[in-house]
Amino acid sequence: MPLASGSSGSSPAKSRLSLATRIGRPLRWLVRIACARPALTVVLALALAAVSLVYTLTTITFSTSTRSLLPPGRPYVERYTQYEREFGDLDSIAIVVEAPSLTEATVYATRLVRRLHASGVPLKRISYRIDPKLFEGRGLLYLPKERLGKIREAIFDYQEFMEAFAARPTLDQLADGMATQIANAFVANFIDLGLSDGKGASDLKFVQDLVAQIESRLDRPAPYRSPFGTLFAVEGADSPGAGYFLSEDQRLLFILAEPETERGSFTGDQRAIEGVRAVIASLKRDFPEVQVGVTGKPALQNDEMVAAFRDSQRATIIAFALTLGLLLVAFLRVGKPLLMLLVLAASLCWSIGVATLVIGHLSLFSVMFISIVIGIGIDYGIYFLFRYEEELFLGRSLREAIEITAARSGPGMLLGAVTAAGTFYVLWLTDFRGVRELGFIAGTALMFAWLAMMTVFPAMLVLVDRRHATRPAGAIPRALALERIHVPFVSQLVAYPKTVALLAVALTVVSAWGLRYVQFDYNLLNLQGVGTESVTWEKRILATAGRSGFTALASAESLDELQRKQAAFRALGSVSEVDSVLLLIPDEQLAKLKIIEDFAPLVTSVRIGRPTSVDLPRLIAALEVLKRRFTIAANEAPAGDTQATLRLVAEDISRLIIKLRQADPQVSEPVLTLLQNQVYRDFVRSFQRLQSNLAPRPIVLDDVPKEFRTKFVSEGGRFLLQIHPAVDIWDRAGAERFISELRSVDPEVTGTPVITYEALHLMERAYQQGTVYAIVLVTIVTALTLRRVRETALALLPLGLGLMWAFGLMYFFGLKFTMGNVFGLPLILGAAAEYGLNIVMRFMEGRDHGGPLIARSTMTAVLVNGLTTISGFGSLMVADHRGIFGLGLLLTLGTATSLVASLIVLPVLLQTIARRAPAPPVPPFGSDPHPLEPAARGLDR
Repeated sequence: MPLASGSSGSSPAKSRLSLATRIGRPLRWLVRIACARPALTVVLALALAAVSLVYTLTTITFSTSTRSLLPPGRPYVERYTQYEREFGDLDSIAIVVEAPSLTEATVYATRLVRRLHASGVPLKRISYRIDPKLFEGRGLLYLPKERLGKIREAIFDYQEFMEAFAARPTLDQLADGMATQIANAFVANFIDLGLSDGKGASDLKFVQDLVAQIESRLDRPAPYRSPFGTLFAVEGADSPGAGYFLSEDQRLLFILAEPETERGSFTGDQRAIEGVRAVIASLKRDFPEVQVGVTGKPALQNDEMVAAFRDSQRATIIAFALTLGLLLVAFLRVGKPLLMLLVLAASLCWSIGVATLVIGHLSLFSVMFISIVIGIGIDYGIYFLFRYEEELFLGRSLREAIEITAARSGPGMLLGAVTAAGTFYVLWLTDFRGVRELGFIAGTALMFAWLAMMTVFPAMLVLVDRRHATRPAGAIPRALALERIHVPFVSQLVAYPKTVALLAVALTVVSAWGLRYVQFDYNLLNLQGVGTESVTWEKRILATAGRSGFTALASAESLDELQRKQAAFRALGSVSEVDSVLLLIPDEQLAKLKIIEDFAPLVTSVRIGRPTSVDLPRLIAALEVLKRRFTIAANEAPAGDTQATLRLVAEDISRLIIKLRQADPQVSEPVLTLLQNQVYRDFVRSFQRLQSNLAPRPIVLDDVPKEFRTKFVSEGGRFLLQIHPAVDIWDRAGAERFISELRSVDPEVTGTPVITYEALHLMERAYQQGTVYAIVLVTIVTALTLRRVRETALALLPLGLGLMWAFGLMYFFGLKFTMGNVFGLPLILGAAAEYGLNIVMRFMEGRDHGGPLIARSTMTAVLVNGLTTISGFGSLMVADHRGIFGLGLLLTLGTATSLVASLIVLPVLLQTIARRAPAPPVPPFGSDPHPLEPAARGLDR
């Protein structure tokens, strides 16, 4: 227990401890004032706590946005805010649908959207499809120019085949047409039919597919497969995925919903997100094989906030319960520990009231401050109560015990509080606002906890301990009493200093080995709870679609600039796709119109005839001609893969001809007529769609649907680009590559990936600065208090050893540094710095004034304080949020190792030093101050 005593004749001691002496006197007067009218002090404290609590509950808001935690004036934050004003909410809830088939996914999406509208879920807007009918007749403009050029070449190459089949759409005409194509290819390419180019390969595949389908239909019913491939393919409104928001591989369908946010709420989007999830759950019975998840920035943020708020409430209750349990065990009574917790609760109410007045909100960082402060703030009451009861044990009266405790232990308590609060307050010097706010709130809470324990708690002791109002007549002499408060455990350890030193060195070596494997995990997704729905689906999108649900943002002032930027962004290797209004305004429209004009006359004039029944003799004859063409080609081809392929096709056709001749016409004709009709309908649908798109009007901005235009074009005419990453932006290297490449195109790029990337940099710098500031502060306060280099080093030794051991043990606990726990390093310094300081101060007091060098009350107080701090920190480990859990584990490890070093290594070193130093004069037996003296000298020391 810290003690600053010394007689007027002890000038060296007085010089060394003058700071503590000067602090002790005003603390004695502070306690005396608080205890003059103890009932009034208690009533005023509780009234102020009640007012603070009511003010907080009616005024405080919750900040859930990362942007609000960043320093003001950052250009990427201001641009994002500007875009939000111009384009509305930039981050939507993403409902991801994964179904066995695309058709089932679209049916589910339509049903879900209808149900969401009917259920009254608070959503401003739901988007999942752009109606293709709005652009009917202009589908060819949306094809890439290269694809359009291939269609032109195919129409030129297959003009005769196309016109012949259109005039007489039968299976035998298909075979005749392909025989003609094979003959032309044979003449043009002599031997290999042009199989090395795309056209020859397409012809061969067409023949193989046609022969295979005819043969399979003769054996059994089989599904239809179009032999035309993409020859005339122009996607229309009746295509399965037309207009839907799909991943590139069409495995995932996306529904984007904009929530109605409750401003100022800690979970402003919770009603919307939970409403969406409830509707999804209600559809599970009707669509058992469809998997659906809710993710996107609002969902990820909501899930994190809900988990953090729930975890903070749970941790607070557990911290109070564990602290109370430890106090009951330490003091073997109920009343005073409960009073101590009541005083701490009142001080927490004061601090949250001040936080509401000064800052006005809580964030994900500061919401956990109560659990952190409970374990540290209770320390000051424990120190006070242990020293107070020690003084009662030594025969002091009630007021003497309280005032001596304030004068002698108060300075150490104050310096410990200043040190702990200072390690929080120095966080205010960092750039990251979230960490700064935590530092201010937690530091203020610790100072209020100390103030309450120095004023309200002594007043309560006066009210409940009136039986000690006078000094007992049979008080034990001071010298005899001091002999009874040594610590037997430490005395036993001192007998084996080499063993203790060896164990400390061994633990340090093991920690140094483990320190090499400590890693830093920058992935923010890994901070959330295991199995969190939004995290699971964000990772699934990354794995399936190769992109993230989070987009960077850029803007353009004109369509030309928009096209240039979009092309530049798309050319980057870290970009998967760029969304803008150009999704509905195709590029190179003039060039595409020229290509369409080239082949439009050939297609427009074609008229399609009526279907007829299959003519088996004509089909067999056509197949015979086709077989001969392949046989000739195979015979003329050089030995190799081409010859083998041609002979294989000829054999397949020969086998089909035999099967047709052997088949019963009454059975085969209806079967093949059905196939012929399917081919006819397929051709008609594709060809007529091609014909209906031959005279498209250019698509301009006014043609874009209003809902889509509002999303990407502001009222002032600014165009928005949403840039999707092709790399894992949650990985530090991926994010760094993505942001640097984007800035090479547009230095003013912003968006959630950019803000998160910059926030991580600021957080990283904040914890580095905070740790350095805390180390400097702890060292300065300790040095100013002790005024000796050796004693300062000894007081800081447990903290240094504890941190070293904790970092090394992280590897064995599977714990990595993360953005959720790294700012806990200054907290460990603040919480653990007082252990060594208090033990060394009590050692110096005993050495200079004949008391115990290692006092039982001090060691017990340090032990109980350490355990209560561990309880406060350890309560965070019940959190589902992995970041909060990791913070609790790191703080617990650091505090526990510092406590072990303080209670085992430091006392052994101190006793060893005391044995080698000359023994100070011991006051003679019975030299205690007279019982009737007011102990003024002792109080002033």
